Amino acid sequence: MDHFDYANSSSVSHLNSIEGIQFDGRAYALYDPNFKIHDTLTVNFQVQTFAHDGLILWIGDTLPESSFTIEIQNRQLIARAVVRGHPFSVRTNFTKNRLCDGIWHCVQVRLDGSLLSMKVDKRQFTKTEPRINAVDMRGPLFIAGFAENYSPSYLSVRTKEFFHGSLRNLRINNKHVDWLMPRNSGLEAATPEFHRYSSEATSHNFRPFPTAPTALNQKYETTTYKTSSAYNDRKVF
Repeated sequence: MDHFDYANSSSVSHLNSIEGIQFDGRAYALYDPNFKIHDTLTVNFQVQTFAHDGLILWIGDTLPESSFTIEIQNRQLIARAVVRGHPFSVRTNFTKNRLCDGIWHCVQVRLDGSLLSMKVDKRQFTKTEPRINAVDMRGPLFIAGFAENYSPSYLSVRTKEFFHGSLRNLRINNKHVDWLMPRNSGLEAATPEFHRYSSEATSHNFRPFPTAPTALNQKYETTTYKTSSAYNDRKVF
């Protein structure tokens, strides 16, 4: 696997906590190849997008048929847990385009056993599944998409699109995700690996980015991401 090119300072100097990191609908990040959920999970982030559909986060455990997903589907934000084949989810019920409007929105998603809650800005949404007594799953945690050798089931992921927009202030179980820090730094912040989905068979599922990143190369080569400042001039797509 190729890592983000931290040696090329010009490729990361414009990534910061204010503007976040921009995904182009084909790139994704592997946060942890062996992430564990034992009853509780908390994910906090800010999101900015115009896209009406897109996968933000996915964890898959194939053996007990369990997974956890955060995605945008038809302009609604959805958090979904599948525990030993039993799915339950919580979703927004916005009547207007309040999420995919190019404005930063604050999100908190929390799984606590049979309770799934989600807060978007000041709106709270909850769901309880009485059939679930405990949550225990393990698998890769992907951000904004997933690797080509994975194929999430419809029970787990409904959208066919990778995330196309910007994320910032991402925290997973109160652990800050630092997009810029080298993985071997020894510090507490967690740093994901960046990759690019390049399968020709599925390329028709992804739209080109209106403002192309400065360096997009071949399969699994280093990808440079621009900041979200491009949204200032972007129109709804």
